[in-house]
Amino acid sequence: MNAATLLRSPDGLLTEAVEAGRWSDACALAERSLGQGREDDTEQKLLYAVALIRSGRIDRGLDQLDPEVASLPEARVTLRRHVLSWLIREKQFDAAVAVLGRLLDVQPEAVEELRLRGSLFGRTRQFPAALADALRLIELRPDDLDGQAAYLQLLLQDGQVEAAGAYARVLAARAARNPRLARIALLCLGRAGLTENAARLAEAAESAWPAEPEVIAEVARAYWDAGRTEEAIAAGERCVAVSPDAPRLRQLLGHVYRSAMRSDGNARAAEHLGEALRHMPGDANTALLLGEVLLRTGKPGEAAPHLAEACKKITHSANARALLARAYKQNGQHAEAAHEFRQLIALQPGSHRWHRYAAGALSQAGQTAEAADLFDRFTAERERALPPSFEAGLEQLWAKADAADVPAARLDWAWQLRRDRTADRQGWERAAKWGYLADHYLLDWLECRDDQVHEAMSRLADLTAVEQAFAQVDPSRGLILASAHIGAMYAGPLALELLGVKSKWLASTPSVARTSYARSLISTSDQGGTDVARKVLGALGGGNAVVIAVDGAINLAAPRVAFEGQEITYSSFAARMAHRLGIPSMFVAPFWENGQIYFMLERLPDAGRRESADDYADRWRAAYLRCLRQFLGGAPENLRLSGGLWRYVRPAEGTGPRRVHE
Repeated sequence: MNAATLLRSPDGLLTEAVEAGRWSDACALAERSLGQGREDDTEQKLLYAVALIRSGRIDRGLDQLDPEVASLPEARVTLRRHVLSWLIREKQFDAAVAVLGRLLDVQPEAVEELRLRGSLFGRTRQFPAALADALRLIELRPDDLDGQAAYLQLLLQDGQVEAAGAYARVLAARAARNPRLARIALLCLGRAGLTENAARLAEAAESAWPAEPEVIAEVARAYWDAGRTEEAIAAGERCVAVSPDAPRLRQLLGHVYRSAMRSDGNARAAEHLGEALRHMPGDANTALLLGEVLLRTGKPGEAAPHLAEACKKITHSANARALLARAYKQNGQHAEAAHEFRQLIALQPGSHRWHRYAAGALSQAGQTAEAADLFDRFTAERERALPPSFEAGLEQLWAKADAADVPAARLDWAWQLRRDRTADRQGWERAAKWGYLADHYLLDWLECRDDQVHEAMSRLADLTAVEQAFAQVDPSRGLILASAHIGAMYAGPLALELLGVKSKWLASTPSVARTSYARSLISTSDQGGTDVARKVLGALGGGNAVVIAVDGAINLAAPRVAFEGQEITYSSFAARMAHRLGIPSMFVAPFWENGQIYFMLERLPDAGRRESADDYADRWRAAYLRCLRQFLGGAPENLRLSGGLWRYVRPAEGTGPRRVHE
């Protein structure tokens, strides 16, 4: 039969209709010719199934795909060409899976069909079925490294992190041969906390695929998690030098540089994140991290637009909104800062973290009455939660200690600093958490129970030693008391009041607070740095002792110094003020002992004749840090564990995957 005759025959007309995509015509032709007992009915049923499915009658089409039809030599090619590609394009994944099932019923070892069905099961989150197909594929082709990668990825998607890590460890010896498998195996090992295994695979993968950005991103992450930060940076930098258009790698490098204890860390992070955002302009996580890094480098005006964009997309992130509020505040946009801080109060109604900053920003924006009203409501709300007596509340803190939410990294670091090597970790940690709660309780009592402040004073020990230390200096010249966010921090104002020492405190409590405690404060939340410095000078000139928490700063760009394996915020303001005015300074920190509050006092160096401000500041800092180190090695209830030096304490290197913005 020649071609022209074939096309005029029922068979030829049906084939022509299917090839042309005339599905209704194809169905009509098939229905006329089927059932006449012809030998080629099976081939006609295949085309009829195609036409039915493509015309939307999927169930009827599947009925035609019986084992005899699915076994036809041309069935796989015909169905892939005319049916499967269309179903997947139209996102009719269940129908595509059903078609593949018909083919696999008659040919269970059809690798490509298995691979495709497993992929579709994964896309529709039918993970048990997807994993079964992936395992079958591995059985059929154990050397198919792409198949191994698909299996690992499915384990992760199904939340089987430990199983994925264990399987990746088995594959580690050959994983580096395939870029996709190397990348996914590194990801699995990292998420399972197998950092050393990941680092060993990273070495092989870096050697095998040095210019593959997706692989090197996971290589860098593996090095980073294993505490090999410089190697992470080196691997990433080598790769972007060859493949500069690598946004995910640059994003990861931004994270690594941001955490690295390097002088150029934030600047390099900003460069990489800027490039990443240029290639991924709508990526909120990259915008968020870039905004934070710019804020850390003292560029709040540049940071704010990125943070604002991130907040539009990550609407419920308190971290993103807090960064935006800080950026506005540091950029002098006080009304905008106040708005964002108030948004934070609404976002986290159970938190007491943002009210001070909101009131401060409102005050700076000229909305003093609203600031005072907000802070009054904040004080009244806390007052209602306080017990009738100070002693009752202090005792209740032990029952709350176990549930206190203190970052594990802070506890781990402080545990390493202790002098008592016989301490039981559980008891030590409980006492540390009690101290954390106790100092915040002291602040609540000072701010909210003005008429009962004397009850808290009963916990002060004999202050004779403190009085004698102050007697050794001339109070008329002024005195700098250098402290930190440690110990029973808020007991300080009580002690100075009892001793009759004229004093001022630098604190974040806004000036609109109406308690007697607030009258001795120099607020840092509603004044700029110049105003604060001017008031400190005035207070010292008036013969006041001025208490400065040297480690305190709301500004994320505040300078930091290396200290006991961490970086802590540190301001040289106190040291330079002592040098400029030629006045004495002391390290001071209240501490709990046997239920009473005592004070550690140590004289800090005086400036030498003709000693430069820089040399003196270096010598003063060394003495201050020695005192701080001595204090932190003591009883756990005196750690405090929040604010100041604790803010940037990070997990020890190599203790597991870092939580980045995802």
